[in-house]
Amino acid sequence: MKNKYISKLIPFKLIYLLSLTFIFLTILFFWRIIIHHSYIKDLKKNKCYCSNDWREKIVQYGPIINIVIGIILFYLQFFIIKKDFDLHKFNIIPLIFYVIYITYIYKLIKIKCECSNNWKRDFIFLLTIILVVIQIIGIFISFI
Repeated sequence: MKNKYISKLIPFKLIYLLSLTFIFLTILFFWRIIIHHSYIKDLKKNKCYCSNDWREKIVQYGPIINIVIGIILFYLQFFIIKKDFDLHKFNIIPLIFYVIYITYIYKLIKIKCECSNNWKRDFIFLLTIILVVIQIIGIFISFI
């Protein structure tokens, strides 16, 4: 009798876990956009001259662009996959953004910029490193 109810609960638990994961990732993406934007805005407000770089705008608006590109690639894979179009080469686009984020933050760390030293910088740096690792694993898995 118990096994009958447990087998009926398994799909519910799976859907529940997937829903929680989706909600968590959505919150993380929006939080990331806000942190990137507010970090650069704070640097400008504090007149941090050591943060002036061509990568500054990409760090500020990059997560929005990255999410839009990700959504476009997600839909393209479902509509073009039937035509055997190879989209693996487009998976490198988010990785380019991540490298720009890391090099910008690393430059600020390397020159010991005191006005940029806060938790937002560390958050952007560590989350981006984690996302690079996930992206590289995803690229390798997509070629298998």
